[in-house]
Amino acid sequence: MTTAADLEERRALLVSRCELDRIELALAWHDVRRAVHPDARSDDRRASWIGRALDFAIPLVGAARARRLSRYLSLALLVYRVATALRGGAR
Repeated sequence: MTTAADLEERRALLVSRCELDRIELALAWHDVRRAVHPDARSDDRRASWIGRALDFAIPLVGAARARRLSRYLSLALLVYRVATALRGGAR
């Protein structure tokens, strides 16, 4: 049987893991934004089309739906690449 001290220790561990996940998510989001948007010190100050699309789509559909859509699009791209490779190899 678990004691109150064990439960408190488990709760503290889960809270610290949650905080770590939040920090990792924030860092990943920062990396994605930096990869999509040009650097301010860059000569090319125009935002890329994918950056503008993400800035438009994420607030419009929500982060969860955008993640799901991104997953489906990446799978569709994979299927397209495989199909193209198979067609190219058949020639």
